[in-house]
Amino acid sequence: MSYYRSESPTQAFLVIILWLYRKFKPLLDAGMKPEEISGKISNTIVAYDNMCHVDGLKLAKCDLPFEAPFNKMWHNVIKVIDRLHIRNHKNPRCKTEYNPDGKIPPEDNTMAAEQTNVWASRLKRIICAMPHTHQFFYLHRSIKRRNHYTQ
Repeated sequence: MSYYRSESPTQAFLVIILWLYRKFKPLLDAGMKPEEISGKISNTIVAYDNMCHVDGLKLAKCDLPFEAPFNKMWHNVIKVIDRLHIRNHKNPRCKTEYNPDGKIPPEDNTMAAEQTNVWASRLKRIICAMPHTHQFFYLHRSIKRRNHYTQ
């Protein structure tokens, strides 16, 4: 559930980078070698409906302001447009450079975020009727329950 009607490519880029950093930094803290972490980063798939615009940002062309191997995270992950949205992209570059076919297994669900947003939107009226202090608790418990159910 988003606070914005739609996110800009810059917002999406920052969210993805923070997620990647928080996913891999604990591995370095636990003593894993940077080369091993780089390998794990290279096997990570990031699927997003507007990946072509996110990857086209000037910011995305530069190394990140993190220590190695995190400075190259964006360049090393596999970037694709999810299967639901790839059909709507008219630019031929999108269909060749960011096409999930051939990069990820066909059984991988690239539309999980869209499905989660549809599920979460059903809770919107319930959550909006609650006091602000209860909203996050209710949402957190609902997500935990859904994750347990869908595993």
